[in-house]
Amino acid sequence: MKNFFFKDLIFPVLLFVGGIIHAQTITGIVSDETGPIPGVNVVVKGTSTGTVTDFDGNFEITSLQGDILVFSYVGYLTQEINIAGKTTVNITLSEDAALLEEVVVVGYGTKKKSLVTGAISSISSEDIQNTSAPRIEQVLQGKTSGVSVVSSSGAPGSGAKIRIRGAGSNGNSDPLYIVDGIKVSSIDNISPNDIANIEVLKDAASSAIYGTQGANGVIIVTTKQGKVGETVVTYSTQIGTQSVRTDMELMNASQFVTYFQEAGQTQVVDNGINTNWIDETFRNAFTQRHDLSISGANEKTSFYFSGSYINQEGVVGNDSDYTRFTGRLNVKSQVKSWLEVGTNITYSNIASSPITEDDSTGGVINHALLIDPLTPVIYTGALPQIAIDGVANGTAMVDEDGNVYGYPTYATGEVTNPVASANFRFRGGIDTDKVLASVYAKLKFSDNFNFTSRFGYERSNTFDNRWTPIYVVSSEAQNTSVTLNNAISRNSRWLWENFLSYSKEFGNHNLTGLLGYSSEQVLSPSYTLRGSDVHEQTDEFAYFDYSNRDNDVIGGGIYERVGTSVFGRLSYDYAGKYLLEGSLRYDTSSFFPTDKKSGYFPAISAGWVLSNEEFWSSDSKLNYAKLRGSWGQNGSDNNLGTYISSLVFQTVAEESGAVPVVPVVYEGVSGITAGNLPNPDLTWERSEQLDLGLDIRALNNNLNFSVDYYIKTTRDLILPDGDIIAPPSLGVGVPSINAGTVENKGFEFELGYNNSTEGGFSYGVNLNLSTLKNEVTEINFVGEDGFIIGAGAPQNNDGITRFQKGSPLWYFHGYKTDGIDADTGEIIFVDTDGVDGITSNDKTEIGSPHPDVIYGGSIDLGYKNFDFSLRFQGTQGNDIFAAYHQPSRPVTNKPIEFFNGRWQQVGDEALYPSAANATTAYDTDLVVQDGSYMRIKQIQLGYSFPSEVINKLRFKRLRTYVSLDDYFTFTKYNGLDPEAGSFSDNSIGVDRGFYPIPSKILLGLSIEF
Repeated sequence: MKNFFFKDLIFPVLLFVGGIIHAQTITGIVSDETGPIPGVNVVVKGTSTGTVTDFDGNFEITSLQGDILVFSYVGYLTQEINIAGKTTVNITLSEDAALLEEVVVVGYGTKKKSLVTGAISSISSEDIQNTSAPRIEQVLQGKTSGVSVVSSSGAPGSGAKIRIRGAGSNGNSDPLYIVDGIKVSSIDNISPNDIANIEVLKDAASSAIYGTQGANGVIIVTTKQGKVGETVVTYSTQIGTQSVRTDMELMNASQFVTYFQEAGQTQVVDNGINTNWIDETFRNAFTQRHDLSISGANEKTSFYFSGSYINQEGVVGNDSDYTRFTGRLNVKSQVKSWLEVGTNITYSNIASSPITEDDSTGGVINHALLIDPLTPVIYTGALPQIAIDGVANGTAMVDEDGNVYGYPTYATGEVTNPVASANFRFRGGIDTDKVLASVYAKLKFSDNFNFTSRFGYERSNTFDNRWTPIYVVSSEAQNTSVTLNNAISRNSRWLWENFLSYSKEFGNHNLTGLLGYSSEQVLSPSYTLRGSDVHEQTDEFAYFDYSNRDNDVIGGGIYERVGTSVFGRLSYDYAGKYLLEGSLRYDTSSFFPTDKKSGYFPAISAGWVLSNEEFWSSDSKLNYAKLRGSWGQNGSDNNLGTYISSLVFQTVAEESGAVPVVPVVYEGVSGITAGNLPNPDLTWERSEQLDLGLDIRALNNNLNFSVDYYIKTTRDLILPDGDIIAPPSLGVGVPSINAGTVENKGFEFELGYNNSTEGGFSYGVNLNLSTLKNEVTEINFVGEDGFIIGAGAPQNNDGITRFQKGSPLWYFHGYKTDGIDADTGEIIFVDTDGVDGITSNDKTEIGSPHPDVIYGGSIDLGYKNFDFSLRFQGTQGNDIFAAYHQPSRPVTNKPIEFFNGRWQQVGDEALYPSAANATTAYDTDLVVQDGSYMRIKQIQLGYSFPSEVINKLRFKRLRTYVSLDDYFTFTKYNGLDPEAGSFSDNSIGVDRGFYPIPSKILLGLSIEF
């Protein structure tokens, strides 16, 4: 009994007391040659006990006599200190001789940056930790050369089109996205706060290992993992207000009346109303964002758990909100010395309430630019007869207080009151749930040989439950019955990859090999449901149980892709001086005919590290220099759907907008018609790229510079809609075709200098610039001088963008002008075809959406507890086609330059035609403007509280900031926003009433404890 009492109670107590006696608190400061270093990891070796230095380099940790403290920080050599007999430890970390030994993520592995032979740009978490952008696409803007990020819209939650080294395809030119090793369909559900680093693979040699879908480049996103030490909790929040800052000016009421009186529209008279529709359509809107993460690790297991919430109101409409919730769990464990396992799981819910945009006839912002200023937002006095009738019939649009929205006084056709449309017409919303989960196991057979098996599953379910209430404005703008427009879609993808990795050193010879196999399936069924004649105009009744079943229309389809791949890569270097790498991928895809389902995609690259040669002086100001070159091929099936191998038949009945077409029925049997023809000659879209580059670091590695020259040729471009080339007499649909060849070429430059002074002042300047020349060099099916019509618009039945040999991809098409006739006020059109008279054959290339130069940069300053950053981005040489004009609606408003620059009398030297001839300008170069701009993406001033404050609060870090985002724009473009994008790939640079990107004033707070 005594032994039991001693063993189970007294002995542990003595051990505990002894531990307390021998435990001690160690304090100190960690510095480098320039001063204290914040964020250094301090860990008791062999335990999970650890801490991080504060802003002034101070740390405090409890340990036992004889323990060893390990100090580590990115870019510095790790140091170990035995604390026996010490209570204070002040150390100075030495820089790692090679910041160049930084590791970058490449396809199916990592590689030392100094040994990379391809064109890869990296963005670390430090580069984005202070960004206020809620989406990854916005984070990338202006960060790296050769990458163009054009916003599809400024609406809440809208994404952007990323183009790496130009648009290389007729349709979808989006890059391939890889998140934690798994292919994903989009990156809209990832919080920037969760990102550890982003790699952009720009040349073919870097992306060829991904074969099938790497033709447009690859963006690899790696999310955060826990670090050894104490559990770290971080919370950040920001709130702000959004507004539209634009210099666009429309004609006011007086100018409008004068203009149309001159045009002979004598019915247009002043009624005492002068509405500024730009001011009335856009409002100030609230935005907020919250991010919380908990992370930690011991020697065997790490975890990272996070949650993110975003709510962004729209600057158009009272209910056009966007919300996103994201949860993430990353776990990694070294189960055995030879086995590592891990999982990454992300869930997100995205909800939005969009309005119609990017539309030349029905867009809300399009209408804001066209409606006459003599129309009131709401009626404040006696109602006109049209409004009285609307109220009586229940077809008037009213606000939440019952006020009747103004009917257009003079504008006709589809044009409606934009404030009424935004607040009344758009009901319901879109809700999407997304899950991305992956698991992996890595088996280590030896120090040189390991095997990885990784399985990923992505799933998204979208429910679009929008409906439209009753309203009547005109015969072209009306909805006489409550209509339901539902869409249900499910996107799922599974991917299983297995690969062997081998590395071996033979003296100065270093060899690394990779061999793998992958298989995947994408399955995306979708369903559309349309109904009408719902008796109650409320969300509660916006379901098909309450609709007239005789009006229900159901449709659907499926997108399916199955693929398998075998891939390999071999890398060699001699003494870190001579570098050589080759890769080969063999892909199969169900999108192609049987005898063309497979494709080979090879690549080779080489490099020479001059600074490792004996002739290179160790005292040189030039610390590092590397020449590199690469060649490779990639494939793409992005623009394809499920391949149909034989002619199919379908019922005659089909949907046309919201109106069902009545099927042909004869004696009880529905008629059928031939569907699309098969295309047995369809083959891979193949991108071939040559890249030559130089990387330099100088002045103690503080200065870095890189330059690349590339030629990227994409052959057999896939055009999804072959009907574009089909004559109407064919009678059946034409499937996808290989339409031609596009070449992109240019230079890329990146320059950066970062340093600090002994007085605690740090500074950094990073700039990037790239040139681009885009040209169609071959076209199929339509003859050498033929063309393919792209985007259409009301003012140009021949299409306003075209695909044609010798011109940029989807250039702007219209009439060139040679001034205004001083005698008549008419436009002088340029005769381009050599035939007397002006016809549609005289239309030609009048502009290009592709910039000649893309640039961006940042300036970062720090002094003691203050930090300042400025980030900018811009383009030079691109054009914008103002396609919001309506030639069939002559009495519509116009930009002020149409008024100020118009012809009024004989002898006038005018920039624009007379008011009577204004509509003849809408398909000419008079509506094509220089779209060059520079936008200050962010100006941010931050303050990190000193250690004496945060120690009292028991925080490790506390920072607050104020930020101006997208606040200043410098441009000659007269539209709402020069960053005019589009949802359509063949409409880039076409402004149909672009939803402008709002400026933001943000207040933020970040806490770590």
